[in-house]
Amino acid sequence: MGADGGTEWASVALQEIWKENAAARAALVGELQGLSEKQLTFQPAPGKWSIGEILDHLCLAERSITRVLSKILQQAAGRGLIYELGTMEPLPHQIDLATYNLPADAPEFVRPLPDRALEQLLAALEESRARLLEVASRADGRVVGSVTIQHFQLGELHFYQWLALEAAHENKHLAQIRPIKAHPRFPKA
Repeated sequence: MGADGGTEWASVALQEIWKENAAARAALVGELQGLSEKQLTFQPAPGKWSIGEILDHLCLAERSITRVLSKILQQAAGRGLIYELGTMEPLPHQIDLATYNLPADAPEFVRPLPDRALEQLLAALEESRARLLEVASRADGRVVGSVTIQHFQLGELHFYQWLALEAAHENKHLAQIRPIKAHPRFPKA
């Protein structure tokens, strides 16, 4: 474990990305402390997601990102595009946050279910994060070449961009959770 409670990585790129992912998750979990079930299911307006639905969506999306990363690793290995660390630089992992942070409808396969208990949602998030860590760690000590998979909003992304997308995604929804909690009709604890 690293100083931030995370994994120590041989790859500087993975270390940087994972630090961002860990910080986003810590901020998210911090916002959830002490929420009641009534607060978790509060919808700020008809058709708008509750905090619980946002959490379920985040879990489903993290699982989807994990599957994409696994697929990229399989394709890269099949094409001989996984290199030893030091033989080449990892691809830049930055994504277009201006485009990504624009409102967008979530694809059907990451649409949430309502009314799940906070403990259940937190356990699902822990499990999805463990899977993401396991898949990401397969690339540590190596460099994954330019194999891309299409993101519905950002276009073609490679391994490092998909992994960095996790923090961006949690931060995007954290920016939705905070106003829900500040809503004048948000239930008292």
